[in-house]
Amino acid sequence: MTGEGGTKERFVEATLEAIADEGGSLEVNLRGISRRVGCAHTNAYNYFDSYQDLLWAAFRRGLHIYGEHLTRGLDRAMPARAYLETAVGNLASFPQQNPGLYRFIGSDPIEPSAIPADVMDTVVAMKRWFSSVVEAAAGPSVDAVEARAAADIILAYVDGETLNLINGRAVPDEDLGGRVVANALRLFELLAGRATGGHGRVGRAAGDPPDPTRIFGDGGDKRGRDLGTLHHRPGAPGVDRPGRLVAGTGHGRAAEPG
Repeated sequence: MTGEGGTKERFVEATLEAIADEGGSLEVNLRGISRRVGCAHTNAYNYFDSYQDLLWAAFRRGLHIYGEHLTRGLDRAMPARAYLETAVGNLASFPQQNPGLYRFIGSDPIEPSAIPADVMDTVVAMKRWFSSVVEAAAGPSVDAVEARAAADIILAYVDGETLNLINGRAVPDEDLGGRVVANALRLFELLAGRATGGHGRVGRAAGDPPDPTRIFGDGGDKRGRDLGTLHHRPGAPGVDRPGRLVAGTGHGRAAEPG
């Protein structure tokens, strides 16, 4: 790979490769990344202001990979409940298939004040998208605020259980992946049913699922996202924090020494 753009891209790729191999970002450093690229570690500063800047570039790409996985197999023509089941399955399978990357974007330590605005915007967009998935599956009988609260609880549950799984804290021989999906859907039924006062069958009059395309943009430095594909009721409040999805990255560390 040649040229300035190619070398910069290779640094991002090498960072993600190192994160995958090390199971997260905590043991990754600029010298190791540079060895993968095949150049001196000081060359990175021709393309990035700091090591932290490189990590955020990799983080953006990681979110894009995550977003592509979350929307896999989704189509707005699907019934809203089937759409939700597929989305939850994608949420649960990504950490199992990409444990290092998931730790990087979901649990490695970070200072909240260090999160770039565009990264926060992307995470907020993801949470809004999943809220709209839950809202569509619940149907108009469930208040939008209750549907968003249910979405937050489901996300937190799936995140916690899948982190247990990839960290080796599952019960031996237990199908934790299958249980996580089944329990997340039970949570949906319980929370949405409670929101309706227990009257009627949840999802009987479901709404239209959101368009799954391009939630996280192209994953490059342009940082553009097509958020117009998100479908929400007017006046829906935004999400003001990323929760565990980007609760840590290790990016609060000082830049690697020269």
